[in-house]
Amino acid sequence: MRLPDRVCLVALALVLVQLAAVADEIQSAYELATPCCESLSELRYEQLPVDRPALFEIDPKSQMFVFDTGRSFVLAVELPEREPPYTVQVRSYAAGDVIQRSRVFYPAALLLDADHRVLESREPADLPVVKTSFGDARRENHWGLPLRLEWDVLIDRPGTKYLVIHTTASRLASRSFTTTRRPVPVILPGLVTALPGKKEEVGIAHSPVGRLALQVMP
Repeated sequence: MRLPDRVCLVALALVLVQLAAVADEIQSAYELATPCCESLSELRYEQLPVDRPALFEIDPKSQMFVFDTGRSFVLAVELPEREPPYTVQVRSYAAGDVIQRSRVFYPAALLLDADHRVLESREPADLPVVKTSFGDARRENHWGLPLRLEWDVLIDRPGTKYLVIHTTASRLASRSFTTTRRPVPVILPGLVTALPGKKEEVGIAHSPVGRLALQVMP
C-alpha cells in the first residue's frame, strides 16, 4: 500500500475513534447530570416566537429533569399568546458525519397550564426519518446532515401556556430507521473519494442531546 493510502486509512481510523469518544462523553454527561429542579414550575422557560422558527440546542448544559418516563435533558418553552387549536412543529435533526454513525433526539412533550400543571402528556408513535433539503440543513442544522424527525404537536387544550420537550428511557434504548446507500471508498493515487453503493437499512441511534427547530404553524 502506498504511503498516502496508509495516511488516509489512519486518518479515517482516528475520526472513528474520536466519534466514539464523543458518544461516550455525551452518555457519561447524561448519566452524571444532576436534576435542576424538583417541580416543573422551577424550570427555566424560553419564549417561543409566533412568526419564525426558533432553534435550540439540547446538550449536557441543558436542564435535567426526572420524569415518570425517565430522566432527560429538557427544552422548556412558553407558548405565544394564541387561541388553540394550533400546531407546534418539532424538527429534530440528526447529528454526525454520516448516516451510519448518526444519532438523533427523539422528542416527547408535556402540555402545561399557566400554573405549570400537566394538562396532557404526549409521545408520538414511531416517527419516520425525513430526508430534508440541504438548505434546511444549512439553516437549522449548522450544515449538518439533511435528516430529521418531524412531529406536529397539536395545541388543542384551552389554557395551555407551556410546552416541555424531553425524551424517554424507552426511546433512548431504541433507534429510528431509514434507507441509504453505503459509500464505497475509492483510493487512487492522489485521490480519495467514495461512490454510492447498494441500498441498506440504517438504524439511527436515539440520543439524550440534539438540535431542534420549533415553529408555530398556521
